[in-house]
Amino acid sequence: MNFDTKLFFDALTMPVMLQGAGIAILLSILVQAASFLLCLPLAVALNSMAAVRRTAAQVYVWLFRSAPLILVLLIVWNGAPQLFPGLTRAPWYTPFVAAFIAFTLVTAAYMAEAMRGALAAIGQGQTDAARALGLNRWQTFFLVVLPQALRIVMPVLVNEFINLIKLTSLAYVISMREIMAVVNDAIASSFRFVEWYSAALVYYLAIVSILMFLQRLIQRRMA
Repeated sequence: MNFDTKLFFDALTMPVMLQGAGIAILLSILVQAASFLLCLPLAVALNSMAAVRRTAAQVYVWLFRSAPLILVLLIVWNGAPQLFPGLTRAPWYTPFVAAFIAFTLVTAAYMAEAMRGALAAIGQGQTDAARALGLNRWQTFFLVVLPQALRIVMPVLVNEFINLIKLTSLAYVISMREIMAVVNDAIASSFRFVEWYSAALVYYLAIVSILMFLQRLIQRRMA
């Protein structure tokens, strides 16, 4: 069997691979946080009685749940500078920023639908009781409704984060230096596919396994 064990273990410990894993994790954390903040008004709008607000949210969710993530990535990275030429010269408009924008737009759409269901599951009696205690609309939402909705939707949010970690591998198409970009560059120079792909697999297995363990801990605490 033509498998270079030394190259495999060298790949596992290379600083550039560790850096790629760190970039993937950092991107996922930032996207998850931004998507959560964006999904809250979207979820509220999806449950709104106001037709215009509800329709606008439905169109957003439909658009970004229908569009392939890789297409959104390419539009944000390659298409946006065509529409806004100033981005081409902007030093801050890096592949990381473009990936953050694209991933957030898509992830927020999925999270909004999950949050909509969680908010809808909270009975009207909870809101009425909070109002009877003198809480205003914002206090009712953030102190009463949202904490209960989070208990319902937390498993979905954790699963979304795990999926997000794996989806960061798509960002190599816009030259973001995450795990798969490092692996593809190494393969291009060494033509050793199995060793480098195996090393990437180990990284993803390790990251996802840790997250799954944390997910079980969270579910036990919230049970």
